[in-house]
Amino acid sequence: MWTSPEFLIRWTLEHRRLARQVMRGFPERAGRLPAGAAGAPAPLLLYSQVAWDDVWQRPQELARGMARHRPVLFCSPVQVHQSAGPLHGRWEAVRVLEGGRLLVVSPLLLTGEYRSGAIRALNRAILARALAPYLRGRRFVFLTNTPFVDDLVDRLGPELVGYDLIDDFCAFDWAPPDGRRRERRLLGRCDFATAGTWALFERARPRFPAIEFLPSGVDIPKLTAPALEPGDIQFLPHPRLLYVGTLNDRLDGHLIDRVARAFPQASVVLVGPRRQTFSAPAFPSNVVELGLKPHEALAGYYQHCDLGLMPFADNAAARAINPVKTLEYLSCGLPVISTPIPDVKRFYVPPVVIARPDAWPEAIARMLAEDSPEQRAERQAFAAGNSWESLVARMEALIARLEQTRRRAGGGA
Repeated sequence: MWTSPEFLIRWTLEHRRLARQVMRGFPERAGRLPAGAAGAPAPLLLYSQVAWDDVWQRPQELARGMARHRPVLFCSPVQVHQSAGPLHGRWEAVRVLEGGRLLVVSPLLLTGEYRSGAIRALNRAILARALAPYLRGRRFVFLTNTPFVDDLVDRLGPELVGYDLIDDFCAFDWAPPDGRRRERRLLGRCDFATAGTWALFERARPRFPAIEFLPSGVDIPKLTAPALEPGDIQFLPHPRLLYVGTLNDRLDGHLIDRVARAFPQASVVLVGPRRQTFSAPAFPSNVVELGLKPHEALAGYYQHCDLGLMPFADNAAARAINPVKTLEYLSCGLPVISTPIPDVKRFYVPPVVIARPDAWPEAIARMLAEDSPEQRAERQAFAAGNSWESLVARMEALIARLEQTRRRAGGGA
């Protein structure tokens, strides 16, 4: 689809339109961050590699939670090809949420900045002009989950800079070749840093000793409130083996294929967008790919499937994750099987079962046969101790403490 004539025409027109916008300057936006009183918490600019309309995870939850404490501007740029491809029909330039305390701004950027310095420079100009109406004349805190914005920090001039390591983006095939250097530069510029996985925490700690480990959480009430069976799985046979998340190079497509062929009577349900980096053979007919679903619809899939899959590949990008889906599976009582990912082994065993790829069919058969209401209750109890509220509270306390220290040093209120 991305190489069709229709897409190429749109791609060209969008590039020209965006270039003209950069030259003219962006018009004033409809949304406004609320003005705070003297001494009030500064607005938070949360710049995310993960788009608001993409797979729902830590960045979106953090933005919603932080908006209870301070105004939040969530900036998640969308490349032109994404708006015409995986986010088609979902992308919006600006949203006003949480009673006006959360603004989601998703400017369109030119495709190719990780390979072209000229496109990157133009994209930075686009971003600066897109954000200017919200930030002009205001002190603010800048928090990012991507290392590829070190130059944007210099352009915007925030009061505090934070880096929330949620993924090893530098290890992905699409990452810029100078990604590691840019991450080191960002860490050198930071006032605070946090990590959502232990692997990333340990990797960053030598360069930023004050980094804090803030694990992700789960919204149990949202996932466990009784949900109707989604229509697109209503007639699929049980057992239903579920994977929720992005299909990309962190997944072992051949392992998914092996499971589907080992259980021809089962349904292997894949909920999430497929990326070009996902390598897999032609799946058998009992593998059902449903694509990206709204976050509020996921409860129906969790509640009406029988087992949660985490078929991660053995590569650097996968070894650095702490999958949010682990707690989501467990909060709905599902038995969960994973390949040997370090954070899963460290934090979620038991109740998650760890098995090598060649042992998955036998392990899944045993897990399905032995599952019981008592085991499901134990999994739910395990998940209950991990909430997004805890993450948000710790992040807000960290930022507030630094704000207070900065103001005292500057003689402010």
